[in-house]
Amino acid sequence: MFSKMLTRILVPYDGSKYSIKALSRAMDLSHNLDSEIFLFSVVYVDYISPPGMLGLIRTKSEKETIKKWTESVRSDAEKMLKLAVKRCDEKGISASYNIVQGNVANEILSFAKKKKISLIVIGSQGLHGIEKLKTLGSVSRRISEQAKCPVLLVR
Repeated sequence: MFSKMLTRILVPYDGSKYSIKALSRAMDLSHNLDSEIFLFSVVYVDYISPPGMLGLIRTKSEKETIKKWTESVRSDAEKMLKLAVKRCDEKGISASYNIVQGNVANEILSFAKKKKISLIVIGSQGLHGIEKLKTLGSVSRRISEQAKCPVLLVR
């Protein structure tokens, strides 16, 4: 019965060590539960601006620079996600990926709702500053608080 509940697993993936660990855990679950994995990456362009631009866009050339910068980030994300999908394929796990642009937490929550995700497996930020003080990243905290499905935080 439990395996039928967790058929669609969402893994927000940015290539960090925490998202890599989250993918490994999702792959273990998927293998045991015969689930499909959705890898998801968000390009948040509001803070992406080349050095010296300060986020102010005034000329056509500056707009073109921002566009090229965004395309470069998106291309890097696609390469990273293709490698992650290949890793899943090698283990016989069905996986696909999506890249969107926008606010990271909002886009993850929206995608989970739209695709009727049954479990979100997301990496946490782990330890910060004082060794024994454990804190969550702002995105993983928001996802764990607002998702309509179960969330597994992976350290």
